[in-house]
Amino acid sequence: MFKLKQLTLCVALTLTASSVWAEGVTLLHVGDQESWLLSAQGNLRDNSGQAISFYGGIDRLATVIKNAETAADSAGRSVLKLNAGDAFLPGPRFKASLDNLSSAYMGGQDFYDAIALRQIGFDAMVVGNHEFDLGPEIAARFAEVSGSTYLSVNLNFDATTAFASLKSAGKVAPSKIVTTKAGHKIGLVGATTPLLPNISSPGAVNLFAYDPFNTEAQNLQALIPLIQAEVNRLRTEEGVKTVILMSHLQNSVNEINVVVPALQGVDLVLSGGGHELMVDVDDALINGGVAATYASHPVNATDALGKTVPVLTSHFGNRYVGQVNFSIDDAQGTFTGIESTKMMRVSGASADADRVTGDATIQAQVVTPVLNYITALNAQIIGTTAVKLNGPTHTSCTPAPCTFVAGVRNAETGLGNLVADAMRFAGKSDVAIQNGGGIRTSIAAAGNVSVGDTFNILPFTNLVKRAPEMNASQLKDILEHSVINANATGGNNGRFAQVSGMQVVYDTRQTPRASTTATDPAPVGTGNRVRRVVLDDGTVLIDNGVVVNNSRTFSFTTIDFTAAGGDGYPFPANGVQFENDPFTITYQEALANFIQTPKSEGGLGRLNNADGDEVTANMYGLENQYDLGGRLIDLAIANSTPGVTRNGSAARDTLVGTAGDDVINGGLGVDILTGNAGNDVFVYNSMREAGDTITDFTPYADKLQLSGLLASLGVSSNVAIAHGYLRLQDVTGGVQLLVDTDGSSGPSAAKPLLTLKGLTARQVAPARDFAL
Repeated sequence: MFKLKQLTLCVALTLTASSVWAEGVTLLHVGDQESWLLSAQGNLRDNSGQAISFYGGIDRLATVIKNAETAADSAGRSVLKLNAGDAFLPGPRFKASLDNLSSAYMGGQDFYDAIALRQIGFDAMVVGNHEFDLGPEIAARFAEVSGSTYLSVNLNFDATTAFASLKSAGKVAPSKIVTTKAGHKIGLVGATTPLLPNISSPGAVNLFAYDPFNTEAQNLQALIPLIQAEVNRLRTEEGVKTVILMSHLQNSVNEINVVVPALQGVDLVLSGGGHELMVDVDDALINGGVAATYASHPVNATDALGKTVPVLTSHFGNRYVGQVNFSIDDAQGTFTGIESTKMMRVSGASADADRVTGDATIQAQVVTPVLNYITALNAQIIGTTAVKLNGPTHTSCTPAPCTFVAGVRNAETGLGNLVADAMRFAGKSDVAIQNGGGIRTSIAAAGNVSVGDTFNILPFTNLVKRAPEMNASQLKDILEHSVINANATGGNNGRFAQVSGMQVVYDTRQTPRASTTATDPAPVGTGNRVRRVVLDDGTVLIDNGVVVNNSRTFSFTTIDFTAAGGDGYPFPANGVQFENDPFTITYQEALANFIQTPKSEGGLGRLNNADGDEVTANMYGLENQYDLGGRLIDLAIANSTPGVTRNGSAARDTLVGTAGDDVINGGLGVDILTGNAGNDVFVYNSMREAGDTITDFTPYADKLQLSGLLASLGVSSNVAIAHGYLRLQDVTGGVQLLVDTDGSSGPSAAKPLLTLKGLTARQVAPARDFAL
C-alpha cells in the first residue's frame, strides 16, 4: 500500500458527459550509488557485528526495484527508472573491476557496477562528478556498457572521440524522451555540476556555459539557460508535455533554491550528488544508517511562474529506492500531480518485514566476486593503529560558540596527518599537503590496518606530485586558498589541506583569500588568514601574516589533482613548477608503503609486536581543534588551558599531568612521566636526571626543555645538535635521546637521557620539539 500524500483525481467528471482519464506513472529513483555494491557498511556483508551490513547491497536494491516495478506494471501503470548519477566511485570495490575484468561487452571494458546497472535497466542516468574521477576514458567506457543513456545538457560530448561515438549511438545526450504505455512523451533533461573541473578529472571533456574565473554561484546561474533551452526544445519541437530535470548539482539546495526558481516548464526534479535523505514519518529507516535530511519526500520548490515543482533525492550507497506515483492527463499528456510517494529502504535483515532476497544473478556475477576481492585485500594486514583515525565529516555547528565535529575538511586530524606524512615520505620532500576531499573515510577503531583500509581512505588514482622548489610567498597563497571557507563553526570544504613538515597558524576571523573572478583571474597574494608558518627544521617562513623569509626554498609534495588546479588550488597561478617526470605511485600506494617501510628507513614499520603499533597516539592521536598545539591552529577558536607544575623526588616517581599545559620535572631518579592533553613541557637540568620514560610525548605540541641541561654541560644551543651533543636513536617501542658530553668528535660515549614511547627517531624534530 502507498501512503496518500497529495491526492490527484484519476478520474474527473467534466460538465459535459465525457470523461477525462489520467495515466498513472511510477517513478523509481536512486542516485549516488558510488560502488557500494556489497552493503551499506561498505566492505562487510551480513556481518553480525555490524547491523548496517544487513542493509544495502546492489543485489537487494535490484530486488526492491523489481518488486515495485512488477506491482506497478500489474496495476497498469507505466514505470520509469531513473539514476541521479555517481554510479561508481574509485576505491577497492571498483578496483575489483579494473583488476579482475578483462572480458569485453559491446566493445568496451566491463565493470561489476555496470553488470548490475544493465540487469536493473535504468531508462536514463545523469552524468555525475565521480564518473570522471578516473578520467574521460574510463567515463566513456563505463557509459558505453551501462545499459542506459547518460544525460547532460552542459557537457561537451564532442570533445573526445570516445564520447562523440557514444553521442552518435545515443548512449550520451543532453536529453531523452521516453514514451508511456498510453503514448505520452516524458522528456528527461540532464545537468552536471559546474564544479566538475575542480572536483573531478574530466580532462578534455569541457563544460558549456562554464568560466573557470567565475564563482561557483555564477557558473550555476550560467547553467540555467542551457537547461531552459532544452526544456523549451522538447516542448516545442518534440511534442513533450511532461518534463523531468535530472540534475547532479552536489546539493539539493541548489535545485530547490537556485535552479527551479529560475526555470519554467519543468514538472519534477531528480537531484543527485548531495547524499540527502528525504523521508516521511512512516518510512522505515536503516538500522545504523544516517538520519533523514528532509522530513518529506519530495520537497517542493517554486518555479519562475509560481508553479510548485517537487524535488526528489534518495540518499546514497544503494540504501534506498525512492518511489513516486504521479499521473498524466490522458487528453493533454501533461503532468497533473503526485498521487503518493514512498522511500523504500533496502533491507536484508531477518527481523524486518520489508526484507528482501537479493537478485541471484547480480549476487553471483557482482556481489560474490567483489566480496572475495575485498576479503583478500582486508586479509593483507600492513600494520596496526593504536587509535581511531578521523577522516571526513560533513557536519558543522551553529551558532557559534559551539563544539564542531573535527574532520579532514575542517580541522587537523590524526588521519589527515598520517596521509600528509605519507605524501611527504613518498615525495622525499620538506613539506606536503593533502586536500581533505581526497580522504574518503575513517578508521573507526584501534586495531589492524589492511590494504583494503588504504583503498577505502584514499580511493582515487591520484598520483604523488613533487615540486623541487617552492618559496614562502607561493606557500602562503596555497595555504590561504586552503582556509578560504574555514570558520569557527567547522564549515566543511574539500580544499581544506592536511599538512606535513610544518606548523600552520591561521585565523578565520581575518580576511580570506579573494575568490577567482573573470576580472581578476589570478588573485595571488590576497588573504590575511595565514598568520605564521614554521618548518620542522625551525625556519620561520611567515610571521604575523607577513612572509619573513622568501630566500629559503623547500621541496613540496601534493597529488596531481591539486597540482593541476583541482579544488581550485592556485599552483599554476603561483608559478609552482612540478617535476615533468611524474611519480607513478598513487597516494593510496604512498600510504601503504609508508606504513610498511621500516622505521630505520623513515617509515612506520615496526620490528615486532614488542616494538608497538605503526600508527601511534603520540603522533596520530585525536586532535583538539581548540588547542594551541598541533599542525593546524585556528586562532579564532584555539586557546591555552592552564595546567600545573609537577616536580618529582629523588625516588622513582610516576607523574601525571592534567588536560592543561603542564610543566613536568621528574628530578632525580628513573621516572615515568605522562603529560596528558595540552601542550606540556618536560624539564631536564642535569644528566643526573637520566633514565626517564615519557609515555605520551606529542610532536608539534609538547616540548623537551633542555636549556638547563646544556648549560650544566657548558654547551651552547647552536651547536648541541650540529656537533652531536644531542642524538636520537630508535629503540624497541620508542626513541631514545642520547647525550654525548663531549660531542660526536670526543672520546666519551653517548648516554641515554630519556625514552619517548610511541615515536621513531624520524618523527622527532629537535628544532621543533626541543627548547634549547
